[in-house]
Amino acid sequence: MRLPDRLAAGALIACAVLVTGCLGAQQTTAVDPAGAGGLKPDREDKDVGLVGLAPGFDLKGYSILAIDRCAVNDPEVKDDEDRKLAAAMPEYYQAELVRRARETGLFTRVVHLGEASAPAPAPGLLRLECVITRLAPGSRALRYLVGFGAGRSKAQTEVRFVDVQSGRVVMLVADRRAAAYGVFGGDSEEHLKESFGDMARDLGKFLVRLHRGEAPKKD
Repeated sequence: MRLPDRLAAGALIACAVLVTGCLGAQQTTAVDPAGAGGLKPDREDKDVGLVGLAPGFDLKGYSILAIDRCAVNDPEVKDDEDRKLAAAMPEYYQAELVRRARETGLFTRVVHLGEASAPAPAPGLLRLECVITRLAPGSRALRYLVGFGAGRSKAQTEVRFVDVQSGRVVMLVADRRAAAYGVFGGDSEEHLKESFGDMARDLGKFLVRLHRGEAPKKD
């Protein structure tokens, strides 16, 4: 292809992205979060979707965060591609959670469980557990040929923070992302990685806000 033709093709792709929407995953409302430990994520937040807080929970009382690998609990995981992603995404998400938690600077230690053993129960130890309840690659062909949200990749997580010494669930977060746009429909695995990466990044932002004393808020 000649250089002018390449430039024209690139311009057409850029225009298509601008017309159909932004690249990347968009936050949507979590569907039927289960809750845990008597808590339900029922307060909207601009960064993480839905939040549930135990009475009296104060993040400043915790200096160590241990982050566990996510389980996948999605009945729609059926074919080989689904199973491949269900095996890969929990490890990727855990690594992103660890990285983003360390970047906040809120904890003296962030433990990647699986790479390191779990710390002994003690005051100030918080454990992050999570379940991936939606893991849908979507259809690249539909995203490219149809657009308008068709064939979207979808991911939903429910994250719970547990006071290790007492075993009490002190906070829940339910976050959902959907990605529909990308050059030639975008790769499904990359869409999901972006969704999980964004969820980890925004959870870090929320923890910083919570540590400052901000309550969950939509805007």
